[in-house]
Amino acid sequence: MGPDPRFETGRMYAGRAVKPQHIPTKVQWSSKRYLPPDIFQSAGLIFVSDAFKDIIERHEPGVHQFFPVEVAFKDGSFARRMYFFNICNRLDTMDRERATAELIKEIAFEPRTGTFVFSRAKIGSAHAWVDKHVHYGQFFSSQVVDDFKRAGLTGLVVQPYAAL
Repeated sequence: MGPDPRFETGRMYAGRAVKPQHIPTKVQWSSKRYLPPDIFQSAGLIFVSDAFKDIIERHEPGVHQFFPVEVAFKDGSFARRMYFFNICNRLDTMDRERATAELIKEIAFEPRTGTFVFSRAKIGSAHAWVDKHVHYGQFFSSQVVDDFKRAGLTGLVVQPYAAL
């Protein structure tokens, strides 16, 4: 039930639209005791609930891709309908004057070398994005995070960063 081998997850594809024909349509959830949360990752893909999708769509209608996915237990029984969430904003949002993290070989910021500071001007009107020089994460605006919290979404772990 894993991803189709023709659909490779990875940093080079992050933040770009994908073609739907090779998107997985089913993912396995291992525990009947704990149901899938509103957001989780599996095999490098992000899976989200209707509530999550609705919040993102309210802030950025039609920008990101949501592909329906059936989440099934190991025995094949239905657990929950969710979506593969593909962020389609690929931006360069680090404030190079204020951030102290080192940009290694002009490719990626190394978080262990300093702090991240993002540029509000570079983020612009984006509410969900992948920074093309920060390879491990997806980023959300504080407005979206506040809506996630108000809605009581589960599975979400956020790390706040400075944005000036």
